[in-house]
Amino acid sequence: MRLRSILRTRPDAIDAALESDADAVLLSLTDETVPVEDLRAAVGAAIDPVAGAGKTVLVAINHPRTRLARGDLDAVTGPNLGAVLLPHCTEPQDVRDTAVLLREFEHTRDIEPGQVALFPVVDTARGLLRAAESIAAAPRTAGLVLASEAYARDAGARLEESGPRLAYARGNVVAVAAAHEGVAIIDGSYFELRDMANYGFAGALVDEARLVAVANDVFSPTPTAVKRARADVEAFESRGEGEWVARRTGAVVDAPRARRARGTLDRASGES
Repeated sequence: MRLRSILRTRPDAIDAALESDADAVLLSLTDETVPVEDLRAAVGAAIDPVAGAGKTVLVAINHPRTRLARGDLDAVTGPNLGAVLLPHCTEPQDVRDTAVLLREFEHTRDIEPGQVALFPVVDTARGLLRAAESIAAAPRTAGLVLASEAYARDAGARLEESGPRLAYARGNVVAVAAAHEGVAIIDGSYFELRDMANYGFAGALVDEARLVAVANDVFSPTPTAVKRARADVEAFESRGEGEWVARRTGAVVDAPRARRARGTLDRASGES
């Protein structure tokens, strides 16, 4: 799933998103100022046009403890839904509860089990410390999203675009996602996107179409990264019979490293 640029938009304002070069579009069901059923209907109606424009559709749902998650997923789960974002994920049970609901709707709608990916959103200190458990709680989890501003508020910090203040949170999210063969997405550092790419984030949530080109540029794998990934894959695939790992330039290339390398090559070529 290529998610260099995720353009956040309202369901009544998708034209700019459709015309952009964004890899994905994020629609949200968490706006408490709009009647729930109206918002569900609007988001549900926007999914097919966005997918028809060749973009991955992501939907942020309400937390299971709000008792709105089932209705949210009922309104949006279908063959064109690419992934669900779970805000305020503070423990692995949040992921499991959401995964069970997704599986129910996939089953009743003849959708391949696990087709809809799940991204826990890290927006609290507790969520950060339990991120490794959360991402491992269900096979469909495809990575983590760090909501910088919400996390900073919860931790009692001031938001910053770069520098050391949120370095621990950023590094932790990237490391946990990588360790579980997922991707890390940043939300909230629009003016330092290149710094976020250097941290290891694979993409960003952006609110303006003008930032899409920037995100696509900085989060595309570099030629050096592509060359290294290709060499890792070739080394692993050419290992001797009975050998579980390959060796390359003094390092071990095991199955997880080879899978990450293939993911890099897929992102570089634009494949899902």
